[in-house]
Amino acid sequence: MPSYIYKAKKDAVNAITGQISAQTQEDALEFINQLGLIPVSIEESNAQGVLFRNIREVRIRGQELYLFSKQLASLLKSGLTLLKALEILSQQCKNVYFARVISEIAIGVKSGRAFSACLADYPAIFMPLFVAQVSAGEEMGKLRQMLNSVADFLKAQDEFSTKVRNACVYPAFMLVVGVSTVIFILSFVMPKLAVIFMQAGQALPWPTRVVMAVSHFFKFYGLWALAAMALGIAAFNRWRKTALGSIAVGQFLLNIPYVRDFVLKVDLARFTRTLSLLLESGLTIIRSIEMAIPTMHNPQLKADLRMSIQGLTGGEGLGHALSRSGLIPPLMVQLVTVGEESGSLQDALKDIAEGYESEISETTKLITTVLEPVMIVVVGGVVGFIVFAMLLPIFSMDIMAR
Repeated sequence: MPSYIYKAKKDAVNAITGQISAQTQEDALEFINQLGLIPVSIEESNAQGVLFRNIREVRIRGQELYLFSKQLASLLKSGLTLLKALEILSQQCKNVYFARVISEIAIGVKSGRAFSACLADYPAIFMPLFVAQVSAGEEMGKLRQMLNSVADFLKAQDEFSTKVRNACVYPAFMLVVGVSTVIFILSFVMPKLAVIFMQAGQALPWPTRVVMAVSHFFKFYGLWALAAMALGIAAFNRWRKTALGSIAVGQFLLNIPYVRDFVLKVDLARFTRTLSLLLESGLTIIRSIEMAIPTMHNPQLKADLRMSIQGLTGGEGLGHALSRSGLIPPLMVQLVTVGEESGSLQDALKDIAEGYESEISETTKLITTVLEPVMIVVVGGVVGFIVFAMLLPIFSMDIMAR
């Protein structure tokens, strides 16, 4: 069916842009009139639509998505209809792209589409978990409660990510300052001193020769080295996103003793938290696992969990199905099994997620606490060695005599 991009007025002041599907342009115009809008312009587009192509893949920060969920739930609680609440939020949203998305969703709801179906049109913004929660809320008549539930989930995820980022700020700052200092000394200070050393004709000690060689390299090949490094990083990131690269990187991380535990805890915390929320929305255990698997990063762990779905299909319990994986800790398997037997699987999953998140937070704090003095010692040692190499010839007797 052809797709049309239109511009229409809601009233004498406000105008909106949208996309609709219709057999002919006349049918599209009639549909716009039925929406209570005054058509200004309309033209046929491709299946994706100009507007959708521009904003469908735009990502929205988790904080904005949390505010959208919380504010929408509050507006619904106050007695407003879903359509009116969406229109209000589209007008109040400061992010121009997100405002256009909300406006398009409002038009979709006004045309009779399900709210969850409209959200699914923007997978880069609304993750499957969000869509599933909204869909369950629509079916059970608990949309407001589900929006609050997913908002709390988004807030917890954002707070956890913020803690990790804040813990890495100081070490990253130290690294940037240290590297910048070293590059400045080697690129601008050392070349000037090298001229003096060469004119003196003095045999230079090996620390000075090493620093001069590195300085020479930075002076003549530094930009090329930085360009090659940038290209290498870009190529690696692109390869890492491929299926083969993702498997290779995931397997490599699992082979590093301490990193292995940390990576698994991060993925399992995200998986159990998401699975608990999906089960709370009323989805089946198999469907919930299918939707929770994409939230993880490690390919091997994803494969193990997909295998567990086969066991569940055959009638096994979740705990027994998970026990076949060599990556899932026995304690987690035991807690899941007890939760199944007692009929409190959701609570067990929440407890597991909270436990892993607490361990991750403590580990991150410990790493950054240890990393700070290590960074200071390493950076100070490098700078100190360079300064020592610069001053060593100056204090030699032959140089002083000249």
